[in-house]
Amino acid sequence: MTGSDTPLEYLAEYGAMPESEPTYEPVLYWLWMAHLLGPGSSHAGTLLDTYGSACALWEDRDTEQFRKNIGLSAWKRWKKQPTTPADYVPLWEECQDSGIQILTFEDADYPLALSRIPDPPLVLYCTGDVRHLNTRYMVGMVGTRKPTSYGISAAQDIGTALAESGAVIVSGLADGLDGVSHRAAIKAGAPTIGVLGVPINKTFPSTNTELRWKMEENGTVISEYAPGANCDYRVTFLQRNRIIAALSMVLVVLEAREHSGTMSTVNHAQRYGRPVYAVPGSIYSPLSIGTNALLKSGKARMVTGANDILEQMGLARDNVQEKAPALCEAPKPELSPNARKVLGYIGARPVGLEELTEKTGMPIGALLVALTSLELSGWILSQPGQRYILK
Repeated sequence: MTGSDTPLEYLAEYGAMPESEPTYEPVLYWLWMAHLLGPGSSHAGTLLDTYGSACALWEDRDTEQFRKNIGLSAWKRWKKQPTTPADYVPLWEECQDSGIQILTFEDADYPLALSRIPDPPLVLYCTGDVRHLNTRYMVGMVGTRKPTSYGISAAQDIGTALAESGAVIVSGLADGLDGVSHRAAIKAGAPTIGVLGVPINKTFPSTNTELRWKMEENGTVISEYAPGANCDYRVTFLQRNRIIAALSMVLVVLEAREHSGTMSTVNHAQRYGRPVYAVPGSIYSPLSIGTNALLKSGKARMVTGANDILEQMGLARDNVQEKAPALCEAPKPELSPNARKVLGYIGARPVGLEELTEKTGMPIGALLVALTSLELSGWILSQPGQRYILK
């Protein structure tokens, strides 16, 4: 219809008014996109760079470019069982009724640490206090599910000291050293974050249900698997490990066999550029073969106490007066989409204006506005020569 046409003129010429595209709540587009791609998709980061939002991807669904961009496996699922954002209204309502918070990639409480990886979870299902997901100092603590007394003592001592000094412990809420690490934080009166490899409405193992309740009182439990999701646990726990690694400013391996799920977390930490520390163990213990191998190969630094890690993060334990960690203050106003995008390309290595322009594809004016916003809100530091580094 042209600007001069009236509805009656249009009807006379074409016989019917065009149907308008229905619009949905933003969260429904994200639920649709997350289920389209599936957890741990290597295409997620590229699609976000290309489209910027789930809504934009939905609007492009009838194009050849859409097919190419989402990848072959997602395209096959889409052709076999096409869905719309409206199909996820029941899931959204179920989460609301159950007290499960849904964080999408564009929400202010979505962890910025996850927005910087190539395979971010597009949707996080959360219980507890989501503010802790953007705490500055998060330490991943991982290890075997059947630890020795030595591993338990190391987890308790290091975890307690870290929590008392302002770090938030991140682990997988599993049996063994995961649970020991979470309990150390709770005992210190500090928040802790549990990353599930099962749907958010389940706790595995079920014996950790009471531990989860305590964590949710002053911490957060998250999963990228929706309530009632049909999960292949041979895959989901390995996918979960990338989230633990990405959230962590530093990863600590307490006790682990040479070939174990713990080592997959280490591989993700190395992929994301996170420092890895390992507790040395007895040469006679099978549960120390993995940690000792990490140290021998140079893939991990030795940790003999919490101070080794606190120094890495810039936390001076002697000067800490409060046990509770200081949360990252959310910028007011909240970070703009441009600022969040730019932040994804700034890390521990100084990056220059020219490189940021190339990577973000943003006009120089918009880029400078985003950088100023990030600097004023305390996320980055500027260095001589218009170079920037994560604070």
